[in-house]
Amino acid sequence: MFRCRSNNKSSSSLFYTNGDSSIQDGDGNDVVVNTSSTTPTPPLPIDLDGIQHDDVLNRIALHTEEQFNSSDFFGEEGQLLQQQLQVSPVPDTRSTTTPPTVNTKTQQETVSETRQIINEVSAIALPSLGGMLLDPIMSLIDTACVGQISTTALAAMAPCTSIFQFVFFAFFFMSAATTNLVASNPPESVYLVHDTSEAVRRVDLNERVVSNASLLAVVLGSIVSLSLFKFCDPLLTLAGTTPALLDAARPYLLIRAVGIPFVFLATVLQGASLGRGDAWRPLKIFGAAGIINLVGDVWLTLFKGWGATGAATATVAAQVGAALYYTITSARLKRGVEASSKPLRDVALVWRGLPSKHIVKTFMNVAVALFSRSIGLMLAYSMLTKTAALDGTLALAAHQVTLQVWWLLSFIPEPMSVAAQTLITRDMKDRKHRVPKLIKTLYGMSATLGVAAAALTFGMLKNPIVTSALVADVSVQKLMAALVPFAALSQAYCPIATISDGVSIGLGSFSQLPTIMLGSFFTTAVGLSLVASQSLGVVGVWACMNVFLSSRIAGHMILSKKLRRYLKKAFQKTSSRRERALPVVA
Repeated sequence: MFRCRSNNKSSSSLFYTNGDSSIQDGDGNDVVVNTSSTTPTPPLPIDLDGIQHDDVLNRIALHTEEQFNSSDFFGEEGQLLQQQLQVSPVPDTRSTTTPPTVNTKTQQETVSETRQIINEVSAIALPSLGGMLLDPIMSLIDTACVGQISTTALAAMAPCTSIFQFVFFAFFFMSAATTNLVASNPPESVYLVHDTSEAVRRVDLNERVVSNASLLAVVLGSIVSLSLFKFCDPLLTLAGTTPALLDAARPYLLIRAVGIPFVFLATVLQGASLGRGDAWRPLKIFGAAGIINLVGDVWLTLFKGWGATGAATATVAAQVGAALYYTITSARLKRGVEASSKPLRDVALVWRGLPSKHIVKTFMNVAVALFSRSIGLMLAYSMLTKTAALDGTLALAAHQVTLQVWWLLSFIPEPMSVAAQTLITRDMKDRKHRVPKLIKTLYGMSATLGVAAAALTFGMLKNPIVTSALVADVSVQKLMAALVPFAALSQAYCPIATISDGVSIGLGSFSQLPTIMLGSFFTTAVGLSLVASQSLGVVGVWACMNVFLSSRIAGHMILSKKLRRYLKKAFQKTSSRRERALPVVA
């Protein structure tokens, strides 16, 4: 038998109401029950006999509904929740009349993360730009000073510059490997006061890497230097030096060859600094070296009349001074796990014996890919210079000046590649989820800097004041003007090719770099053969510069599978975050 009980709260139930509630019997007659007293009236039994039997299911349903609505069922909190639900109905997500509301908190977090990445990239890229510009600035200063004296000497410097650029990039793997290994072992992330064992291991590994890499730099630099002395004339001829220019080019090459071991050592120490995130130290050192080179060039070349020989002497003096200062200050850094585990603290240069098998194997893995990549890169530049030499002394001089300006400004977005190697290597170990966003930001910044470099290239080479300062021969200036559109265009997408290399190295996937460079080299070779056969001159040479860079980008999009996968993740992640940040409301 079912029973009902009195409730002093209003209800729309069929069974009772407030005050004098009425209950119907089975015949439909009202039965009056007084519920106004404070003592609740005992609930009346529900008669299930007779006519009520036909309506029993309806009465059970109504009784259950009343009990569900009662505060005694869920309590006061449940009643309040029900009232809120009645006041605020569930929104209709199918409605399309109301525009979506942006989740400002999620948007702010996304903007904050992007700003943080930009700050981290800038902290490495901006200072490292000065260090990377050391060799191009010195070469440009040499070019400007020599160009004021002799067009013949200026043309003779072009093959020499190509050789040194080839050497610099061919052995850049030492700096890149040092940056990669040091960046992947930050001791500060595992340093604990009560347990420093892991930090000690990382500090020891970093010191061993820098010590072995420095030794390797001196040894390889000495071998290259002796090779240039031994094979000077054949190398100059291979680079495109004509017999008439051989005597003018030889002294410059031999003097500059003395500084190669010091350049290699300085770039390795710079790689260690960048691996620790300290880009200001190499900027200061190389900035001072640039000032020394500038003063020495002006004094020896213009005032003493030494010509190209004076320019080479000033450059070597600056390189030797920078390497020695870097070495001495690195060796005097405070040692110990506590001092070495401080953020942005450079690696101390200490003697750790001969390289171990592990270090040699690691360097060789990086060297095989980067060395072959650098070989292809500099072979292409040397081939461009050699083809330009076929058009005569004026064409070679115009190519030399244009290439030096182009080379200098192409380094504006180059630090993006350094930042990619440092930050991606670090985050791949500790914050892998952040890598796609980092890659997307790096590509965006590189594209922006590429446009800026293209505009600067166009503005400088079109400015008569700048061209007059670089070369006094009016005929060379006029020929340079025809090269400006191709030089500016190539600057626009050169950063995309460069950042693709850097991101691939940071991801630890660079085995495809030699193949990409080999394909680009052969594509450019075909174009240059066409230029030579059709007598298109130095203008055709710079058109092939665009072919070389664009084919490198195409090669990455085809062969760099890991790069493509992370770029896809970056855009997919952005899309999903945007969808989560735009909930639809009624």
